[in-house]
Amino acid sequence: MTSDTTTPVVPTATTRPAPRWRRRKETRPGEILASALDSFVEHGYEATRLEDVARHAGCTKGTIFLYYAGKAELFKAAVREAMLPMIEAAEQKVEAHRGTSRELLESLLRQRWDVMTQTRLSGLPKLMFSEAGKFPELARFYHDEVIHRSHALLTRVLDHGVKSGEFRAMDTANMARLAIAPIMMAAVWRHSFAAVVEPPIDPETYFAAHTEQFFRGIAAAAPTQES
Repeated sequence: MTSDTTTPVVPTATTRPAPRWRRRKETRPGEILASALDSFVEHGYEATRLEDVARHAGCTKGTIFLYYAGKAELFKAAVREAMLPMIEAAEQKVEAHRGTSRELLESLLRQRWDVMTQTRLSGLPKLMFSEAGKFPELARFYHDEVIHRSHALLTRVLDHGVKSGEFRAMDTANMARLAIAPIMMAAVWRHSFAAVVEPPIDPETYFAAHTEQFFRGIAAAAPTQES
């Protein structure tokens, strides 16, 4: 007579639940870049420590070096990850636009305004202005891949508006700089004086005042009526 008793299954290492901290390998770079950007914006480039970035990303410092050669390469990757999608979206908007140059330019300025005043990316201008002199390689990188590309796009829209007669003849390269300067100032203000100045500056009123004056200044003169 055989016994019906079954041998209990003893859990093995292969049957135990995976540790909760274990993550898919392919998600790791994104977590590191998000943590790095937060650290750079909050502490500045020089004061950011890779061990702090790693801890906030839930990995070890050594893991960072699996993907990035050092802090400079990590910074570049974090900026590209955060800024290039915005620039590419703006470029696609320009290619697809079929309305007036003013509508397109105002839309581009609004996009930049929202990013620079309402997201964590608003800390990048202050970071670059304060530390570019100490790290010229990073300043050149940021200029070439972010500032120059964005400036070229605004200049292109202004050139088109001049050519179509919608805008007056002007130095479009410098006018593009003037278009973005108040937005950069607002971003720097947010991370410096905004916390201590009363009453606070209303962002929408500020943006409306800037765009009103800017578009008034570049508008083509109304045709004069011959008597």
